[in-house]
Amino acid sequence: MIKRPESLKEWIDYLADEEFPVLSKTMSRLGSLDDFVNDFASEMASIILQDPNMTARVLKMANSAHYNVGLKKINTISRAVMFLGYDVIRSICLSSGVFQQLLKKDPSERLLRGISSSFQSAVQSQQFSESRNDENPEELFIASMLFHMGEMAFWTFGGTAAEEINELMTEEGFTQLEAQEEVLGFRLSELTYGLAQRWGMGNVLLNALRRKDTPESASRNIILSHRLLNVASRGWGKPSTKKVINELSSYAKLSLEDTRKIIISSAEQTVEVLKGHGFTELINNISFPPGTKIDLSEYQPKKIKITKKRGKKELKAPNKDVINNILNELETMENESTELDINFVLQLVLEGVHRGVGMDRGLVAFIEQSSGKLVGKYAVQDRNSSLVSDFSFTIASTPLFQSVIKDKKCIWSKKAVHGPMAGELLAKFKVILGSNDFLAGPILIQGRPMGMYYSDRQITGQKLTLSDFDAFKMVINRANQILESFGR
Repeated sequence: MIKRPESLKEWIDYLADEEFPVLSKTMSRLGSLDDFVNDFASEMASIILQDPNMTARVLKMANSAHYNVGLKKINTISRAVMFLGYDVIRSICLSSGVFQQLLKKDPSERLLRGISSSFQSAVQSQQFSESRNDENPEELFIASMLFHMGEMAFWTFGGTAAEEINELMTEEGFTQLEAQEEVLGFRLSELTYGLAQRWGMGNVLLNALRRKDTPESASRNIILSHRLLNVASRGWGKPSTKKVINELSSYAKLSLEDTRKIIISSAEQTVEVLKGHGFTELINNISFPPGTKIDLSEYQPKKIKITKKRGKKELKAPNKDVINNILNELETMENESTELDINFVLQLVLEGVHRGVGMDRGLVAFIEQSSGKLVGKYAVQDRNSSLVSDFSFTIASTPLFQSVIKDKKCIWSKKAVHGPMAGELLAKFKVILGSNDFLAGPILIQGRPMGMYYSDRQITGQKLTLSDFDAFKMVINRANQILESFGR
């Protein structure tokens, strides 16, 4: 921390922009899809694919017992997005993004307990929501899990301000809220509220943070779930714990016995959720109620340490396993689908080009019949660029792209042009797209060219190889074989 933030806004900006920059960017882009999720599954996949860590976490959760009851293996982000749905994807991105970042520093016991409690409260809120037949239990899961994210972020990154609050509580007898207001001028729940607004969270979380908990509201579910684990930390048999259980029973309109069953079930399910997120070390911090059937000897506490890898960055190269997963997914679609989803095929191809071939940028462009232009539609990239908006070429005056469309074959730009004019032919691509070393292939539907795939390594500047080109052709040609039957 270069300069200690002073106002609430400065603290929100500091945490969002300095400590959670990648997450803020991801959530901002995902949040913009709220009203258009059904039309933008490919865009959602492209957002996740920009972050290799997020990609790995989404695939891991898609194959966890919590989300994948049938345990049918999911190997692609494209399939995971369709299988899990928008709300679950947001849940995974937020929970993993926030807590992974918090755990990068040497985590305190308070933080470890706080993260475990957040997950347990989230599962508990979701199960009570399901028992009430609420419309969107998954939203309760997300909101409950992030109910204390501002506090946890502050205790991790708060520096001297956090130390001063601790001193007031331990040495001068201030309550936690009094100390927060004395040092900061605001409560940490307001910090959570500000981050929730910044990341486009829904009203369920915002209302809970504002304590708008009417007897039937979803906010009350969240508040009671967190209150229960707070008092239960002093003992499940205490009168204060029993009082909150009674309140939950009344809220959920369940008998005390059924209420306790949900509390036990949610504690046990939290184990699976933590395992799925890769937080096995936190399982011992779960507050297990009497009657829980969990063998804690399997989860001996370990010091959490996330090490940073050093050394040269690995060069990109085709990944045979990922390519095979993409090809298998395409084959499954061909064999099982009564109606082929062309957008999903294109989405899979882009994922294959990006993750499988190892390209920095992959784009789908369509032919505009009225103008005779190839126009960029959507892309998957290591980081945002203006590739989609820049990609607009008149086919007749762009010989390389014209050959892709006319000959219906993939090309490697630097191998496709020869002679003294080669440099001049490639120069305009360098100016417009930032790269003259690229791969391109046709989108063929029933054998007719409808557009083009484009990919390059403009971001890393790494040169392409023959193995890159061969892998690219393998993915494109297989997709075109499948699209041969589209609409028939």
